[in-house]
Formats: sequence, structure tokens, C-alpha cells
Amino acid sequence: MRRAIVTALTVGSIGAAVTTAAPAAHAADTAFSDEFNGAAGSAPNSALWNYETGGGGWGNDEKQTYTSSRENSRLDGSGNLLIEAKNSGSGWTSARLNTKDKREFTYGTISARLSLPTGAGLHSGFWLLGADIWEVGFPESGEIDIAEHINSYNFVHIGVHGPTGSDGFGSADAGSLRDILPDAIPLPDGANGKYQRGSDITGIDPTDFHTYGVRKTATSITFLFDGQSVYTVNRADLTAGQRWVFDKPMYPILNLAIGGVWPGPTNSATPNPATMKVDWLRYTP
Repeated sequence: MRRAIVTALTVGSIGAAVTTAAPAAHAADTAFSDEFNGAAGSAPNSALWNYETGGGGWGNDEKQTYTSSRENSRLDGSGNLLIEAKNSGSGWTSARLNTKDKREFTYGTISARLSLPTGAGLHSGFWLLGADIWEVGFPESGEIDIAEHINSYNFVHIGVHGPTGSDGFGSADAGSLRDILPDAIPLPDGANGKYQRGSDITGIDPTDFHTYGVRKTATSITFLFDGQSVYTVNRADLTAGQRWVFDKPMYPILNLAIGGVWPGPTNSATPNPATMKVDWLRYTP
């Protein structure tokens, strides 16, 4: 199963004009990591992590409201970050953390050791967005999905999203097309100004701890699972109209979403709370 529509917008609908200027010269990347060591119940390191907060569906009709509360994100005292979604009777809350403006990188390897929850309506993610998301919008920013898991499936999705300008369609056309099509009907690649390339890591138990990562160069993005290369997107393999926008700074995001078009609704068996565990995150140039 591959996701058919964009499900991971950072800022919802962004009206910024798309730029075609060449990317800025590559600056030196600096190693960073978080081992999530600290007292039980404490907040993740504020020198590294930001919170994205609020509801509104997040571009996918999601049901959670993201908060900065320790109810939804905290250290467990045993070297893990817990991202916890819960419903206390008035709706779901969860957490979404990123390192924008604090730690960004252009090339190198980033990995995290994760245990991902299972259950109807759960959508956990470890992914990258271009640091220019607020200036150029999505999909011009580019997106790299290092690990996405939904429901109780025995696979984790990996892949990229980038912009197109083919067939006369672009970012400005996506809104008008969406206005006349139901939200549940996916727009074809190109018609909504984006393309996607991806694969699935299958036959695994996502609740077990595994290491997910990407090695990013000027010409390729190689996906890693437990230290082994499992899938590569090459710049040279893009077709006409598909543009490579990954040679610029990007930042990681960790989140646990609830419901929406992908993965669908929760049910009475959905765990409450549901917990995503992060043992560590490490980046090396």
C-alpha cells in the first residue's frame, strides 16, 4: 500500500510563490544528536527541539491537536523520548517536534531508533522537510519520508515528494482542482504540482525497535533500515518535469497523528494512549 495523497503538510495551504532560483551554495554541515537521556517526565532538549502546535487537520483531516504538554511528549528516564497520543474525552491530543532553525543539514546521514505504535487511525512519522517551507511552500520545499507507519500494518513506508511543472500544472492549480474534487479522491502526480517516489519496508513488527535513516548526497537519497541500504532515489532517474529540490538544508520531524484520509478513523480498539518511542536521533555529515 502506498499513500495516494499528501498527508504530511507542515503549514497547511501555503500561498507563497514558487521560486525557480538555483539553491544557495552548500554550507558546512555540523553533526548533532539526541540520546534522550534525562529525568523521567522532563521535556526534550529545548536547544534542539521545537513544538508545532494546534489542530485544523494538518492537510489530511487529522483529528489530533498537537500540544507542547508533558502529557504528549516527555523523556521516560530510561533513554527514550515518548510521543504520546491520548483522548481524555474531549478529543485527541499528541505532539509534533522539529529542529527547524536549530539543527538543519544538506548532506550526510540522519537516523533514529524507533518503536512505532499500532492501532486503527494511528499515523507515526520520522521525516524531513526543506527549511524553506515557509518561503516556498509544499511541495517546492521537498519532503523525505524516512519512516511512516499507519494502523496495524506490518510495513513502514519510505519515499520522497518533490515538485513538478509538467503538463501546465503547478502549485497554483492544485487549489482549483481540489475545489471541484472530493477530498478523498487523490490528484494524479503532476496535476497537483508534485510527484512521489517510494517503497515499503515489509514483513516487520514496527513496535519493535528498528533504526530508520537516509544518506543524502547531491545526486541521491538512500534509505537505510537497521543499517542496510534498502531503497535509493537518484537525481538522474527523475523524469521530465520532476525537479530535484533536495540539495538544500532540511530538518527532521517526529510526530504521531490520529485519523484523517490516510490512515482512516480510529475505533474502539485503538490504544489510548498510543505511544511512539524514540531511543535516539543522530546526524553525521
